[in-house]
Amino acid sequence: MAGNTRILYLDTIKGERNEETTLAGIRRYAASRGWEAETLRYGDSRPKPLRALLKAFSPIAGCVVECADGRADLPPDFFEDIPVVYLHAPPTLYGGNIVRICTDNVSVARAAFRELSLGRPETFAVVGFRGRREWSDIRERTFAELAAKAGMACFIFPWRNETVRGKIERLVPWLAALPSHTAIFAVNDLTAAEVAKAAREAHRSIPRELTLLGVDNDAAICESAQPALSSIQIDFERAGFVAARMVGNIIRQVDSSRQARRRGATETKETLRASQHSTSLSSEIKLATSIPPLLAVRRRSTGGAGRREKFVLEAVEMIRCEACDGLTASELAKRFPCSERLFTMRFREATGHSILDEIQQVRLEKVFTLLKDTDTPIGVIADFCGYRSAIALRWIFRKRTGMSMQEWRNANRH
Repeated sequence: MAGNTRILYLDTIKGERNEETTLAGIRRYAASRGWEAETLRYGDSRPKPLRALLKAFSPIAGCVVECADGRADLPPDFFEDIPVVYLHAPPTLYGGNIVRICTDNVSVARAAFRELSLGRPETFAVVGFRGRREWSDIRERTFAELAAKAGMACFIFPWRNETVRGKIERLVPWLAALPSHTAIFAVNDLTAAEVAKAAREAHRSIPRELTLLGVDNDAAICESAQPALSSIQIDFERAGFVAARMVGNIIRQVDSSRQARRRGATETKETLRASQHSTSLSSEIKLATSIPPLLAVRRRSTGGAGRREKFVLEAVEMIRCEACDGLTASELAKRFPCSERLFTMRFREATGHSILDEIQQVRLEKVFTLLKDTDTPIGVIADFCGYRSAIALRWIFRKRTGMSMQEWRNANRH
């Protein structure tokens, strides 16, 4: 297997569903360095088989270790002098003295609250993960705090260590007791699927009585659920890219250290390893980097409590096709045989959000694509995406992401 330099993505989580998206980000950075990128799946990422594989894959630029379940059995010392970055690792893993890339869970909760608020619910609710996880606790706590700040009630499903069936059996009476027009935030798609199943058993209609939003945008889960689940898209591709870039940064620091040694500095093999795996890393390499979510992907579970007139579905399709051509809410309404006020009301009833919000969502999706996947100058992106001015786009983009367009592009591209 020896040959070109490789960066390895160690998929240590059995059944991990976001591997391909994460690997795409790793490959994007690897290509810029002339490296190859490969995945070692769950069975091969265990310590015993991995030792032999690390030798077989030599030369190795570095390893990215997936820790989505909050743990890993591969401490930094296991890799000796191979740079290693931990993906989705909790702060306490290996004493926190590791380079790790994690999801910005506070931003996830904020994005979920913003999305669910569009439907103007009367109350909120939040359901955490079945097993105790720090990321779940942060999302749950932040969401509840946002609801309280908005002066809204938020029902929190009590956590318990139990089986899936046991959780669903507890969810049924809890969901049955929720007020109508409650917006439910499930901390990930697996949890949202559990809520959807329990809601059917509780005879609570989603989305007519309750609306439901998950996290991860796992298509296999979201699209097979009844109803199809809306979800916050985690930027797994960017997480993979940033993790691989961190490997490159570590290598650059090690190379600089070796050059200093050749100029007369002394350095043992042990201190070299320390420079790769400890807080002696330079300021260029942060021990922890948080990745914000990308956007909300809307499906039927947040569809609102209103009617489903055919013209609303036609309007949504027109928005998807023409939003970036400058289509406005007023122009859209004029195409249908009713007043603009009635059309606007029916659209919100059917979708849970305004016409303008749907238009903005489609435009921003194209903005993200142009920033990440093309070299389109930032100054002309507004014209390509239907905005009347670059200033308007910059304001909307910063409000949605908390970053300038250039900052976002720099963070998502090499």
